[in-house]
Amino acid sequence: MKQIEIPTDFDPDFYLELHADVKKAGIDPVQHYLEFGIKEGRAYKKINDLENSLATFLTLSPSNKNAFDLFSRTWSTKFDDMTKGSFDGTRDNRIDWLLQQVDVASFNILELGPLEAAHTVMLEKSIKGGGIVAIESNIGAFLRCLIVKNYLNLQAKFILGDFEKMDFSTQNYDLIMASGILYHLKQPVDFIYKISPATKRLFIWTHYFEPDFSLWNTSLQPLLREGKWDYKNIISKNIGRHQYRLVKQSYGAAIGWSGFCGGTDTFSHWIYKQDLLNLLEWNGFGKIEVAFDTVDHPNGPSFCLYCEK
Repeated sequence: MKQIEIPTDFDPDFYLELHADVKKAGIDPVQHYLEFGIKEGRAYKKINDLENSLATFLTLSPSNKNAFDLFSRTWSTKFDDMTKGSFDGTRDNRIDWLLQQVDVASFNILELGPLEAAHTVMLEKSIKGGGIVAIESNIGAFLRCLIVKNYLNLQAKFILGDFEKMDFSTQNYDLIMASGILYHLKQPVDFIYKISPATKRLFIWTHYFEPDFSLWNTSLQPLLREGKWDYKNIISKNIGRHQYRLVKQSYGAAIGWSGFCGGTDTFSHWIYKQDLLNLLEWNGFGKIEVAFDTVDHPNGPSFCLYCEK
């Protein structure tokens, strides 16, 4: 049997930084990678050195496409003929639905995790007197947002950083957008409690955990059996007299992809759908509208909601 060798570019310090469970257990990073990490598809090095990558010159004739081609392999969103992304996010019927629920023309909007600014584009078309601030923590996604902003002359302000570290106690927005971010968080319940005082309106699209596996997309059955969702160890979280159920979800090999736009750790927690609805109600959102409830979504059960206080 061929002996497994450690990659020549293996970064032990980064491996421990990325995989908190290994660091906490005090296991040698090389030993862990050889015995477990390689089988689990764990990332073991930094994808690139950003500063060195940017310290180069492009000698092609100037064009808008040059900027898009800097990320030719990592675009998720379809922008004209500029990208090969499959997500038609600038014509997303979920955002169309939101705009039917509320007139955002004069709103100051906080968009969390804009990814590549597709929804920002849709929202900005409806804004006349307000504005959009979008917070993105993924460096590649943030730079792609800036490319889109430049290409389409967007007025939105994009800020790089972790919105979980924001102080919302002094913030006030007409609408907070949280599309595709809740299921990437390790503490989704705490985060809803944190942002709720800062707005009277929330828009959320998220995956949720459904305990009836027969309803899930059949393509996900192998992942369920393999333990991508640790449903055998449901986490019960209590805040006051309210209880919430969470299930740990692991990213696995996806972390090693340069276009990965998941959470900031190797795992996140998915909340039960009814628990999320209860959570919003207990945080003062008396009006809750639900749409696009797709339990057999190819990436896991998901739904969309708009709520007001």
